[in-house]
Amino acid sequence: MNTHSRTTSDLAADLALEPSTLPGVAPAAGLGLLPALAVELTPIEPPSEMAGALRRRLQARAAQSAAASLGMTTRRLADAVWQDLAPGVRVYGQRQDELGQSSLIQLAPGTLWTPGAGAAALHGPDLAVHELLLLSGELRLDVAALGTPTLSAQDYQLIGLAEPWPADAGLSSTSGALLYWRSSKKAVAAAHEFGQTAASHRVAAGEQGWQPLRQGVEIKPLHVVGERISMLVRFQPGATVPAHPHGLGEECLMLEGDLFLGDVLLRAGEFQFAPAGTGHEGLLSDVGCLLYFCGAIDPAAADPAMRAGY
Repeated sequence: MNTHSRTTSDLAADLALEPSTLPGVAPAAGLGLLPALAVELTPIEPPSEMAGALRRRLQARAAQSAAASLGMTTRRLADAVWQDLAPGVRVYGQRQDELGQSSLIQLAPGTLWTPGAGAAALHGPDLAVHELLLLSGELRLDVAALGTPTLSAQDYQLIGLAEPWPADAGLSSTSGALLYWRSSKKAVAAAHEFGQTAASHRVAAGEQGWQPLRQGVEIKPLHVVGERISMLVRFQPGATVPAHPHGLGEECLMLEGDLFLGDVLLRAGEFQFAPAGTGHEGLLSDVGCLLYFCGAIDPAAADPAMRAGY
C-alpha cells in the first residue's frame, strides 16, 4: 500500500480548512495556503531602514488614493439611512445639487403612492425631467399620458416636459419595488443636461441596443443629450477601463456584481457620484458587473476601433 496516496476524503478534509471567501475577495490567509501552514510560518522582520521605507511608500499610496477620491460621494447600502415619505414608501437620497437629485425609492407590496404635481413630494416644486430605472420588483405608473405602463426589473422610463407629472398620478406595486429616480431641473439645464428634454420614452430591459465600448465592456444607451448619456454598462470578468477624467458630473449605480473605481470597490446596490473635474485612475471588475451610468464618455475610456460606426 502506498502510504503517500491521498484519498478523496483526505482532500475534502483539507479543503474544508481553506478560507472561504466571497467572489472577487481575496482570503485573509492567502490564496491556496492552509491556515495550519500559515501558523507555522515565522514572520520576517525587515531591517529598520527597509521597514521605514515600506511604511513611507504605504503612506504615500494611501494619500494618493485619498486624493484621487477627493470630492467624490460613495453611498454604501449597509450604511443607508432611509426616510419615510408616505405609508409603504421610503427614500434613500444619493445626490442633490443645483442640477437635480437622485434617489433610491422603495415601495412595500400593495402600495399606492401619489407624489403630487411634478412629483414635488420627492424632488420639490421645480419643473424637471424625470428618469426612472426599476431595479427590482414590478411598478405600475398611473400616468395616462404614458399609457399607464407596468415596468419590470431594469426597465427605464424617461418622463419629459411635454408630459409633466400630473397631480393625481401615482405609482403602485403589488409585489413591492425598488427604483432609482433621477430628476434634472429645467431652470438650470445646460446644453449637455437633460432638463430641456420634451418627449418621454421607455426602454425595456429585453430590448436590443448593446454596443461595444472596448474589449470586455458593452454599453446600452438609454438617453443622450449632447455629451451627457444615461446608459447601462456591462463588464465581463477581468475587463478594465483605463484612467480618465470627468468632463461632467458622473453617477454610477451598481446593479449586479462589483467594480473597482480606482481603489474604491462598488458592490451591488451601491452608488458613487464623481463631480466634474475629478477622474478615475482606472476601472476593473474581477467578477463582471452591470451598472447604471450617467455622465460623459471620455475618449480615453473608449476603443475607437470598436466604436467605429456608433
